[in-house]
Amino acid sequence: MRKGMLFISATILITASLLGPAFAKDCRRNTVFIHTHKGLITDTVPPPDVMDIVAAAIYSLNTFSIEKVAALYTPNAVIADDEPPYSWNGPTAGVQWVNAVEQVCKDNRLTKLKGTIEAINVFQQTTDNVYIVVPVNYSGELPGKTHFTSRGAFTFVLRMINGRWMIKSQAWMPKKGM
Repeated sequence: MRKGMLFISATILITASLLGPAFAKDCRRNTVFIHTHKGLITDTVPPPDVMDIVAAAIYSLNTFSIEKVAALYTPNAVIADDEPPYSWNGPTAGVQWVNAVEQVCKDNRLTKLKGTIEAINVFQQTTDNVYIVVPVNYSGELPGKTHFTSRGAFTFVLRMINGRWMIKSQAWMPKKGM
């Protein structure tokens, strides 16, 4: 009987160590707890309503359309990017960000800016929150037909507000920064 209990305890501990941070061991009681998050959805494929918001933000730079981002952000939204002044906040954060990127493109005579979304590997969702990392490739043309490319990822946090997803935060990380 004792050997059977030790085998079961050892099996649980090995399983917990293999499955990662969702498990925790209480060493004082030799007990394993499974931690769950209320409403956690574990699928790594974002639903269309989330991707519509994320894509609208990313693709807004293809045309510098402030209309496309005007209603995407929460009243206390924060955006961080590698373009000056590097951060924007509030309900007009998206509009400010699009305008700043457009100005940098004009200053550097970058034309035909186009963003493309690549395969998403990080996505977590609860009932009213989303965390998603979106790999993006931006390309365009610099003076003299020199090709421009910038690879990286946006990390978004979305909140469910009044029945619709809105961007709470958005941060750009260029690939060279990873």
